[in-house]
Amino acid sequence: MVVQLFGMIDLLASVSIILARAEVAPGFITLIAILVLIKSLIFIKDIVSIIDIIGVIFIFLALSGSFSIITWLFLVWFLQKGLISLLS
Repeated sequence: MVVQLFGMIDLLASVSIILARAEVAPGFITLIAILVLIKSLIFIKDIVSIIDIIGVIFIFLALSGSFSIITWLFLVWFLQKGLISLLS
């Protein structure tokens, strides 16, 4: 149950990157980024959580209008993590 909840947060993180590109719902994007950050800080000893924290930084950069290929890679990162978590 908790794994699926974390997976849903990751899926919402990937959606938030798309919304940031469209410059829509900055409050929602901020909320999701904070949730991912909290989730990552809980499991900070895991390398995946460190990558998630870097992803949160890129979500905030996307929120300010700064996009790069790395931002899109984090979209794929959060999407695959979310899907795998929901399917497990």
